Amino acid sequence: MLILFQILFVLFSLFAVLSVYRRRKEGLLGPKGTIFWILFWLAVIIVVLWPDTVAQIANVFGIGRGADFVIYSAFVLLFYLVFKLHTKIESIGRDVTKVVRKNALKEKD
Repeated sequence: MLILFQILFVLFSLFAVLSVYRRRKEGLLGPKGTIFWILFWLAVIIVVLWPDTVAQIANVFGIGRGADFVIYSAFVLLFYLVFKLHTKIESIGRDVTKVVRKNALKEKD
């Protein structure tokens, strides 16, 4: 029997998958990002509907509880995404600096 929590999370996850699809269709999300986010939200649906699967996966990694495994995985994922964002921002900063220098040198002449 599904409880209210499960119903709400599944509906939210399906809405998120639809949102990912729309962003991809609009060209705002690349293929890797689309695959990542769809797999992420499908994993959320699996975890919400069958919470015992997370406990089984946690046991494989030697972690006592499924909730702990989810928290550890979330931290790893968040730090990875922060790293990716940081490197992207640094790259954009370098690109902006190059463009500004180039324009400044053109204006000087």
